[in-house]
Amino acid sequence: MEKVIHDLKTERQNVSAGLPSTYKLVPFAFYLVAAATIMLTLYFFLSKKAYQSSEAEMTVRLAEAKAEQAKYHSSRDVIVAESQKAEGIARWLEGCRPLQPVAAAIGRSMGKDSTMAELSLDRNPEIPAHTFLQLRVDGGGSEQIENTLNSINALSYQTYSAQQVKGRNSTDFQATLIHSNK
Repeated sequence: MEKVIHDLKTERQNVSAGLPSTYKLVPFAFYLVAAATIMLTLYFFLSKKAYQSSEAEMTVRLAEAKAEQAKYHSSRDVIVAESQKAEGIARWLEGCRPLQPVAAAIGRSMGKDSTMAELSLDRNPEIPAHTFLQLRVDGGGSEQIENTLNSINALSYQTYSAQQVKGRNSTDFQATLIHSNK
């Protein structure tokens, strides 16, 4: 004997209503977001490539600008070196004034009662325009030194840092002579 069991379920009323119709848009929204994601990824990828190419171009331009700046600096350094050489030559020329007129003026300024015991004219190696004068005069004293300084001043030289030491019969005088352009 065979017993047949049938589905004896009774029909039930819907406990809940079906899904709202707006939920039918969920798959559409999913595909829309997926497409937007792909588009944004593509946009950002292309933007990154454009940025990298502009960065490479800016790097090249920066390297060219630095090379040009280095060229200008090297040419400026050459000009500065030439200028320093020219200034050195100008200082040398300024310091090349002949000292013979100074020595002759000092010798001619000596009076009949005084004699020049020692005369030294030395140029300063760092500043050739400055000449160090050492003079020892026997007899005559301060008046003779004053006459000698007047004859040196007549040649457009000025004394700087002058020192005078009076001894028994002699007077020692030291000063730096600087030529002044009048």
